[in-house]
Amino acid sequence: MASLGKPSSTPPAAPSRARLVLDALITVAAGLTMPVQSRMNGALASEISDPVFAAFVSFGSGFVLLTVLLVLPGNRRALSALWAAIRSRRMQPWLIVAGALGAWLVIAQSISVGVFGVALFMISLIAGQTVSGLLVDRLGFLSDRRQPLTPLRVISAAVTIVAVVWSVSGSIPAGLAVGTMLLTALLPLSAGILSGFQQAMNGRIATIARAPFSATYMNFVAGSVALLVVTLIERTSRGLAIVPQLPGVWWMYLGGAMGIVFIFTGAHMVPRIGVLRFTIAAIGGQLLGSLLLDWVWPTSTAGVSFAAIGGAVLTFGAIALSALPDVRRRR
Repeated sequence: MASLGKPSSTPPAAPSRARLVLDALITVAAGLTMPVQSRMNGALASEISDPVFAAFVSFGSGFVLLTVLLVLPGNRRALSALWAAIRSRRMQPWLIVAGALGAWLVIAQSISVGVFGVALFMISLIAGQTVSGLLVDRLGFLSDRRQPLTPLRVISAAVTIVAVVWSVSGSIPAGLAVGTMLLTALLPLSAGILSGFQQAMNGRIATIARAPFSATYMNFVAGSVALLVVTLIERTSRGLAIVPQLPGVWWMYLGGAMGIVFIFTGAHMVPRIGVLRFTIAAIGGQLLGSLLLDWVWPTSTAGVSFAAIGGAVLTFGAIALSALPDVRRRR
């Protein structure tokens, strides 16, 4: 296996059309879990009036669930392989803090959503994610293969951003101060950019340890620790009890389980299809999941809008575009 920062002289072959389609569908399915997680975490945050503590509960519950899964021998072997790679210097220790980047996304969300709403948060976040996907793949960050910056890859990233803007266009608030909006948008934009590097770090851990579980577990460890520190500082500075009065609705505590599905899938898929394709396919799953939620579990009387449907369809077009450059004609 190639050492960190030294790509192999014989990079893996480009995936076939059938494999790309299957991997994209699996990623879309994983993306479906994210709107469900957002609905669960949002409901808990609303009940306790603290989105940061709700995020800590989500990360913490995921960490507890993954710790329980350590009873399985295969999962223990995955962690042992990770520590062996660190001790032998086949992997640098800083990779295991990837989950802290996910904690920053949650913090950025708690600040920016309160200023300009969910719609502009999503636009800024996904703009950062798509740009990051292009950059990480082009640099070959922690990968044995660099992805060329082809016109179709750039177009697919741009189409994804346009699709998200169209999808949430009806929810963009009016009358915001431009300066405030631009400054606050830097938070989710930076979180989106960092998320691409987080996915690459998780993918590298999974590749070296030869198991996505190791990357998933360390992601929740780092994220839980980071959010615990932020929660303690935030609630202590406000003079609040460390643990608020928690609701008794059981499904509000399943956000961590949804996050496990998404992080595990990302750690497995990113080394196979790259950060950009994973990001675009996951966004497609998120938009499709949002449509399904608004249909079967609506939170308002507005229903499903034409813009939301059109944005989701356009995103699936971007998924197809992103796959075209790597399709090779067999001789």
